Amino acid sequence: MSDREAKSRTKRADIGGLSRRQFLAGAAGSVSALAVGGAIPRFGHADSRTASTDRRTEAVLSTTTVVMASDSHLVPARIVQKGLLRTYLERVVADLMAEREIGEAWHKLLKEDDRILIKFNQSMAGMIGTTPAMAETLVASLKRAGFDPSRIVLLEVEPNVRSKTGTRMPDHRWQGKEVEFGASGSDCFRADVDWATAIINVPFLKTHHRAVMTGCLKNLSHGLIRHPARFHDDGCAPAIAEINASVDLRSRVKLNIVNGLRMNYAGGADGSENEISNAGLLIAGTDAAACDSIGFRQINRVRSKFGMGPILPGPTLPRQLAIAESLGVGIANPERIELQPVE
Repeated sequence: MSDREAKSRTKRADIGGLSRRQFLAGAAGSVSALAVGGAIPRFGHADSRTASTDRRTEAVLSTTTVVMASDSHLVPARIVQKGLLRTYLERVVADLMAEREIGEAWHKLLKEDDRILIKFNQSMAGMIGTTPAMAETLVASLKRAGFDPSRIVLLEVEPNVRSKTGTRMPDHRWQGKEVEFGASGSDCFRADVDWATAIINVPFLKTHHRAVMTGCLKNLSHGLIRHPARFHDDGCAPAIAEINASVDLRSRVKLNIVNGLRMNYAGGADGSENEISNAGLLIAGTDAAACDSIGFRQINRVRSKFGMGPILPGPTLPRQLAIAESLGVGIANPERIELQPVE
């Protein structure tokens, strides 16, 4: 193990005066305690008792790392400081991969011949206003590392952003097959999912009137299928988790970078400018559920600053996170997430 890897394992977060121990104490509990209504329901096709036991045992033992950067100077007066964004963006990715150089980090995450799909979020994009800066900074970093922009597709960005970055046009068709997700039903993914060999997920961090929050998992589940409105019942659960559990996504998602530069902390898609905070936050991880678990905590911290209570009581996480963990999509339990700050 390198010195950098050892440091990344032992480092403890102190974000906004909150130590990692305090962070865990405020959100501690077993996965079943985090689930709304108690025990986590099982969805999808039944597995053998042995396989289920093996997965649960592995889940108890495993951990994941999430890297977080927070600096209010990133977005003063709604204007993204691109130079500072480049610094932080490349730091969170390099630190996540325990590399000193961003080029080495990118090549650890991606293959030279990968076809890269970068998924943004168009809902509230105009009001939040940070997607162009994120897209241009991200593509420029990949280009410096030797990745060809013509092998990159940016989803849910304005046409001028594609022109500036020299990236490939998306394919607006749909897969020629329906994917069975489980109890939530089936649907087609975008044809771009079939084209891609690697997906970089770049969601906003927002509240949501049905799913409680929008982050990494929902940006993929409801942003890449043909009929997202069919999958909003029961707080979008188990749909969010089941869609993310599909091989089509799990085999391709390589990185999640949460764009919390301007965070919607109340009101959901109907939120106003008064419900957006210039949080200057970036969260990176290979585990979408873990990034959302940390992101949810950050939404509540911002709400507290504005005199608002948490979205859900106590240590409770949104149902889709607990279900995602039960399906093996990722780790949602904060006790098993190593939160690593950029210092």
